[in-house]
Parts: sequence; structure tokens; C-alpha cells
Amino acid sequence: MIKTMIKVILGIFLGIFLLYLFIYFGGADYLEVVGKKTEKAGKELKQYEKNVKETTDKVLEKAKDKVKEKMP
Repeated sequence: MIKTMIKVILGIFLGIFLLYLFIYFGGADYLEVVGKKTEKAGKELKQYEKNVKETTDKVLEKAKDKVKEKMP
């Protein structure tokens, strides 16, 4: 029981210490850069998703037409 409490308290202090270091060494700048890169990747992924959907719709339309031709 006491070992568990010591581990929890050490974990809290370690977390506070790491947060302090993150802020001290410019964590906000890092997050800003990562955020911009993530936003750019999201836009590129959205365009890719749009292209995949359009291609899939075209392929499905062609497949439907061919199935209709084969069906009596």
C-alpha cells in the first residue's frame, strides 16, 4: 500500500517536472510547428480522399452499366 502511494506521488512529481521542462524549452513553439504540419497533411489527405471517392464512383457506375448489359 505504501509502495503504491510512493509510486503515485513520484509519478505526479515527475509529470510536473516534465511539464516544466517542456514549457521551459519552448514546447509551445514545437506544438505550433507540429500543428501547422498536421493541418497541411490533413488538407492533402482530404484531397486524396476526394480523388478516391470520385474514382470509386466512376468504377461503380461502369460496373453497374456492364451488369445491366449482361442481365436479360
